Amino acid sequence: MSEYGMPEYKVSLDQLRPGVFIRLDRRNWFSHPFLFNSFKIGDQGQIEVLRELGIDVVTCIPEKSDCLPGRAKGNGNGARVAVPPDPAPSACDALSSELERLWCIKRERAERLRKKRQAIAKCEERYVDAVRLAAELRRGVLAGENAKGAEAEAFVSRLAEVFLGDPESTLHLMNVLTPEEQIYSHELNVTILSMMLAREGGLKRERLVLLGMAALLHDVGKERIDRKLLKKRGPLTRPEVQLLQRHVELGRDLLMKLPAMPLRMVEAVYQHHEMLDGSGYPLGLTAGAICTEARLLAVANVYDNLCNHQDPDRSLTPYLSLSYMFTQRRDQLDAELLSLFIRCMGVYPPGTVVQLSNGSIGMVMAVNPDNQLCPSLVMYDPEIPRKEALIVDLAEEPELKVEKSIRLSHLPAEILAYLSPRTRISYFVE
Repeated sequence: MSEYGMPEYKVSLDQLRPGVFIRLDRRNWFSHPFLFNSFKIGDQGQIEVLRELGIDVVTCIPEKSDCLPGRAKGNGNGARVAVPPDPAPSACDALSSELERLWCIKRERAERLRKKRQAIAKCEERYVDAVRLAAELRRGVLAGENAKGAEAEAFVSRLAEVFLGDPESTLHLMNVLTPEEQIYSHELNVTILSMMLAREGGLKRERLVLLGMAALLHDVGKERIDRKLLKKRGPLTRPEVQLLQRHVELGRDLLMKLPAMPLRMVEAVYQHHEMLDGSGYPLGLTAGAICTEARLLAVANVYDNLCNHQDPDRSLTPYLSLSYMFTQRRDQLDAELLSLFIRCMGVYPPGTVVQLSNGSIGMVMAVNPDNQLCPSLVMYDPEIPRKEALIVDLAEEPELKVEKSIRLSHLPAEILAYLSPRTRISYFVE
């Protein structure tokens, strides 16, 4: 039974027994064969492995222990025996075999981690290229370059092949943008999220491409609005709100000048702020009059605006954004698409900071399409350099589970700095 309320304290190895939760203090991840510096002792063999590594003292964490350490063995005078008897040869062989087994598992994990980093690096490179292309496309549309319509279609077609060709393509968290490029990350986020949702909803390839084009250019009309207004924090005046809402009309007018832009795509751009209850703009349309592509765009657009508010202090975590959409915006958004979107994003959406059952803190970086309770996490560990942070796939660690999500405001400064939960959350697909 856990002794709640008891503080952590140091114990010697001869006090340990299975069920005691310990932490290896000031230990580099590569200096021992265990996956984490904090874990529950599973058997006597793990205690002997710790002893073989030259570790004399560990920290006991009563809160997470099934039992408390025993008393130290004495020498008759009440003093702890510093050196245990030498084990028998057969025990030495067993210990050596167990140590080698653990190191083998650790090396395999390190190799998987190396390959995972390579895959993420390639994904980040493609993401940066995609953001820059999105910027070029917007500038081309503003300049009236009809060829940009074909470029937009080609780019979205490649994304469609990824989504349709690999049903298990993974949504990844990105954090590689310069401040200048962040303005275009919203368009790409909405593109990725809406295409992911459309794929799960069974939209065919032609409509999926059309949706992607609309998402990529859904806010192009904002290029005709004063940048100061777009960056303004705090409440807007009624005239400012009305001016900002004109971006859908301005976007439609810009796109209508380019013959390469499909009319249904332009319609989706024009309607992406319409709400099913008639509270949207510019026409106040109700459910039956809003096209499917605009409904898909609305779900992805609302979600990304909640996560990435113009004022970072008002941004919600991914988890809270989904909760808010379900409780407060359900009548405005397509209920079926919203439910599907929540399933797609997972129980713990990318960007959510969580605490695991072993007390470790991590940030969700990818959803597991087969098991939403087992995402991939980047872990906080002050003993590991931030650029080499441990990435853990919970599907491969059955003894670990997420205990709870954590608000960023509740995180210590050092964990915030290490995990760098971004002021802007960006996604791409692997």
